[in-house]
Amino acid sequence: MAVGFAQNSAPKTTWAVNPLTITFPGSSGTGSAVDSFTCGPSSTNILLVAKSSNPTIISFTVAPTSFASCGSTPDTVSITVTCLVSSNQCAGTYQGLVQIRNPANYYGNIPDNLKVIIVVT
Repeated sequence: MAVGFAQNSAPKTTWAVNPLTITFPGSSGTGSAVDSFTCGPSSTNILLVAKSSNPTIISFTVAPTSFASCGSTPDTVSITVTCLVSSNQCAGTYQGLVQIRNPANYYGNIPDNLKVIIVVT
């Protein structure tokens, strides 16, 4: 009798644009961009988590924050960046990260993360 290991393929995310750059003038106070992602193989109960490199200066959000499933059809998200301080204090370059999670499964985070470069002029 032969015994073998089953292949288990954890999902992987592919972003349409990665890294994504959002550039906006500090005087406007906010900037945004749209991106989309697919998963292979497909997965269900997806959560998106946005993280800012400097959350006391830059608010970094993603919407929507969840999807019932992720597969070969692109899911579109909107990423919004807002200055939390005056425009001259906000000027600079920051980083953001959007993680895709599937908390119901052992692998938690689904690679690859979306890297966002934030440039406030």
